[in-house]
Amino acid sequence: MKIAVVYNKNKPNATEILERLERWTKDNGHELLISSPLDESVDFLLALGGDGTMLRAVREAGELEAPIMGINLGGLGFLTAFHSADLEQALDDLSRRRVRIEERMLLCVKCKDEEFFALNDATFNVGSEARVIELSTYLNGEFLTRFTGDGLIVSTPTGSTAYSLAAGGPILDPRLEAIILTPICPHTLSARPMLVPPNYTVTVKVGSKNPPVTLTTDGQERRQLETGEKVTFSKVKRHARIIMPQDVSFFQILRHKMRWGGRPDA
Repeated sequence: MKIAVVYNKNKPNATEILERLERWTKDNGHELLISSPLDESVDFLLALGGDGTMLRAVREAGELEAPIMGINLGGLGFLTAFHSADLEQALDDLSRRRVRIEERMLLCVKCKDEEFFALNDATFNVGSEARVIELSTYLNGEFLTRFTGDGLIVSTPTGSTAYSLAAGGPILDPRLEAIILTPICPHTLSARPMLVPPNYTVTVKVGSKNPPVTLTTDGQERRQLETGEKVTFSKVKRHARIIMPQDVSFFQILRHKMRWGGRPDA
């Protein structure tokens, strides 16, 4: 089994976890690739860090079909479902296929002449400037509405528990497929989050008299947009393949990590 690693060097225990990982792969006869170019021979990809590291691993995997296992090195770790204290057990379960693989929808974000892939979301805002912006939205070319406020989040179901949730968006089971439009502090009471079918193309156009608008994809790729510029969003044909514990459901993670519902039972 060939395992590639993406890790966060800034985590204080990253070096220790890498050493444990190297010992485990050596003892069990597997091959470990650290900071090596990824190719189709990779069986699994490990993301050592937090959710940001997991998002980076999805980007680096690119077109590869290799499933990705997230090892949480501290913090909330909503996407990194395995804890570093249980590293060896998680790897044993992985090698014995005692895990489940969830296919997560990805968004293709086209901005100017560039393309990005988002597992969580893309956000339009103006950064530190406390100014209202206008963003016109279109579905398959048909005008939908003009959002006026602090910005707009275009999210996947996986990203529904991230920034979109903080802005009042709905929680979606990540195995569903839909595009979520969540306005940020809208200046119209009727502006509410909206679900769009996954086969639709969503276009967002920057309105006039706006300050420079920042487009941020998965918290990592940033681009400045001027008046009249358009960004399109569409479902990617392939999926991100996320490794999850066999006996832990999405709803258990909601209750445990986000204190969803507030009480363990009725």
